[in-house]
Amino acid sequence: MADLFGRDIKLDDQGQALVAANGELILTDGVETGVQDVRLRLGSPLGELFYDISFGSLCHEFYLDESSPGKPAGFEAEVEQRIEEDPRVVLGSATCNVVSTNALGFSATASWTFIGEDTVFNLVFTYDGTKKTMVINDVNPRTGL
Repeated sequence: MADLFGRDIKLDDQGQALVAANGELILTDGVETGVQDVRLRLGSPLGELFYDISFGSLCHEFYLDESSPGKPAGFEAEVEQRIEEDPRVVLGSATCNVVSTNALGFSATASWTFIGEDTVFNLVFTYDGTKKTMVINDVNPRTGL
């Protein structure tokens, strides 16, 4: 299955390349690459990549706008759609649920299955309205190397 996922430069939580002590770039492998790609898509504004304007999501727009009753459902639908745009994700397997929300922010969970994998992969979203930042964490980070 490594060919399905490929390899990529491993990024830290701020999107910066990780470098080993010897100066070489650390690479992702297998499903770790797929999870990183999903996180990157959800955390990148749609159209931000000049070479692929269909990459990214509108997730950031949901937490920049004023609260409305339909906001959680819209956010959940956006996350599910963007996860399933990854060709390695089993169609219909993506789910997202806003688990808490208040005037200062919200938290949500998302899960999906990759083709050929029995494991369900999970992300947690936390939006801090005071800092105007959203963090997307892998529930089960794979150290890989």
